[in-house]
Amino acid sequence: MALQFTRLQAEARLLQQKMHSLLWQQDFSVMPWWQRTLTRATQILVAIVRDLAQGQLSLRAMSLVFTSVVGFFPLFALTFAVLKGFGVHNALEPTLLTLLEPLGERANEMTSQILNYVDNLQVQLIGVASLGFLIWIVLDMMHKIETAFNYIWAVKKGRSFTSRFSEYLFAVIVSPLLLFLSISITSYINTNFFTSFLEGLAIGSVILPVTAYITSILLMSLAFAFAYGFLPNTKVQFSSAFIGGLVTTFCWKLMGTVFQGFFISPLRENLYLAFASPIAIMFFLFIGWLVALVGSSIAFYHQNPGKARSGRTEPKLSIAQTEQATLATALAIIRQFNSGGRALSEHELLTELQISPVTLEKALDNLKSIGMISTTDDEPPRYLPSHAISNCSLVDIWEKLRDLDENQENAEANSRDIQTIEQFQEEINTLVEKQLGEKAFVDALKGNEDGNETENGMKRAEATS
Repeated sequence: MALQFTRLQAEARLLQQKMHSLLWQQDFSVMPWWQRTLTRATQILVAIVRDLAQGQLSLRAMSLVFTSVVGFFPLFALTFAVLKGFGVHNALEPTLLTLLEPLGERANEMTSQILNYVDNLQVQLIGVASLGFLIWIVLDMMHKIETAFNYIWAVKKGRSFTSRFSEYLFAVIVSPLLLFLSISITSYINTNFFTSFLEGLAIGSVILPVTAYITSILLMSLAFAFAYGFLPNTKVQFSSAFIGGLVTTFCWKLMGTVFQGFFISPLRENLYLAFASPIAIMFFLFIGWLVALVGSSIAFYHQNPGKARSGRTEPKLSIAQTEQATLATALAIIRQFNSGGRALSEHELLTELQISPVTLEKALDNLKSIGMISTTDDEPPRYLPSHAISNCSLVDIWEKLRDLDENQENAEANSRDIQTIEQFQEEINTLVEKQLGEKAFVDALKGNEDGNETENGMKRAEATS
C-alpha cells in the first residue's frame, strides 16, 4: 500500500513537471499561431484559477457589494440628472434591463422601482450641501472600485484627489451620453425599415436575430472594455481590455441563465419571497463583481503574459538574492546599451534574466529610485542607463541600493549595540571599496565576454579531440 502511494506521488510529480514544461517553457517563436493562442489562453486560465483559489478576488468582490449598495442610488441620481438635462433620461431603462437580465421576470419590476425612486429624488431641488454629499459618496464609491482594479493591475499608487474629482465626474457625465449613443445605434438596427429589408432577403429571418445578438454582445463588450481601460490607474491596451470585456460579456450572459434557473425560479413559489429577494440580489451583486474582476484579470494577463506564471505575489528573497537580481538587471540594461542594440523591454529582460516578473519589477523600481536607469516613451516602455556608464562603479551602485529607503529615525539611533553593528558595516564597506572599488560595469561586461570566449574555446577543443 505504501509503495503504491509512493508510486502515485512520483507519477503526480512527473505529470506536474510535464505540464509545467508544456505551459511555461515553450518557445513561442517556432509555434504556429493557433498553438501559440491556445497555450496563451491556457496560461491565462491557470493564472485566473490560481487567483480565485488565493481568495483575493472574492474578498474584493464582497467589499464592492457593500460599496455598490451605498453608492448605487447617488450615482444613478447624478446620471439621471445629466440625462434629464439632455431630455434622454428614458435611456436608463433599457440599460438597467440589460444589467438586471439575470433576475429574469423580476428585472422589469426592479427596473421600474429603481427609476421611480431616482425620479422622485428631484435632483434640481437638492441644496448645495446635499449635492456635495451626493458627489462625495459617488467619488468615494469610484475610489474603492479603482482600488480593487489597481490591485488586479499591480498598481501601487492610485489617482490623486484632483484627478479623481475630474476624471470620475467626467466619467459620470460622459458615460450616460455614450450609453444613449449605443442605445440609439441598437434602436436604429431594430427599426422597421432595417427589419423589413432583412426579412425581404432569402435568409433574412436568420440574419436578423444573429445581427441583433452580435450587436448586443459587441456593445456590451465595448462597455466593459471602456471600464477596464478607465478604472485602473495605468495604461491599458484596447485589445487586452476588449478581450477581457468579451469574456465578461459571455460570462454575464451565462450567469443570467444559471441565476434564473437556480435562484429566481424557486423564489416564485417561496412564501418568504420578500425576505429571500434581497439575499438573491446581494448574491447577484457579488457574482457580478466577481465576474467583472475576473474579466479585468484576463485583460491584465493578456497585456502582461510574463506575469501569468508568478502572479502578483512578491516572492520571498534574501538580501543577497535581491542584490543579485537588481545588479543583474542593471548589468543586462548596460550590456544592451553598450553593444548599441535596442533598449530592452520588461518582457525581454525576463527572457534574458530568467527571474520572477515581480522580482524584476522590484529591481527596476530600485534602479529608478537611485537614478540608475530611465524609461523610454515606447509602448511597452524600454529601459536605458540614465547617465554615463564608463566610470560607473559596481560598488557605488551596490552601496546606493543598500542605503535605499533608509529610515532616518533608525539611522540616528545611538544605542551601544547599534553603534557596534554600524562600525562592523563600515569595516565591510571599507574592505569592499578597497578590493573592488575600481571595478566598473564595463569591466564586468569584458570579464563576461572573456568567460564566454573561453567556454566556447573549450567546447571547440573538446569537439576537435
